Amino acid sequence: MKTITTIILLCAFACHFTVHAQDQKKYLYQSKVAKYNKMKNVGIGLTIGGAVLTIVGINSMSNAVATDPDLVTDEGASKFAVGYLATILGVTATGGGITLWAIGASKKRSYTTKLNSISLNLNPAPRRMVSLAYRF
Repeated sequence: MKTITTIILLCAFACHFTVHAQDQKKYLYQSKVAKYNKMKNVGIGLTIGGAVLTIVGINSMSNAVATDPDLVTDEGASKFAVGYLATILGVTATGGGITLWAIGASKKRSYTTKLNSISLNLNPAPRRMVSLAYRF
């Protein structure tokens, strides 16, 4: 009788620690999903903003060349320089945004899959009291 009681108590403690460890992994995966979702959204914003800035910069350079083909006046040269800097900044932002967007989406998908793969259900169906599912 003592052996059976000891085994039942050990199983109860082991189940408690298993649930606690599973909750820690669940919270970790949830925080990772939130972090990489934010990274993906920042990447989308940088990509769109960089593309717009690139278009504005190219437009500014072409307008400067159209009004002053040789760029001899200070106004034409400054418009061209501002357009050139805007284009360089826009291309850089677009490249960085695409990278952040791709990495964030990939990692978010990975951690979402991991988050959905672990489940411990107590009384999930009328005929089953405990179920442990691990999908991979």
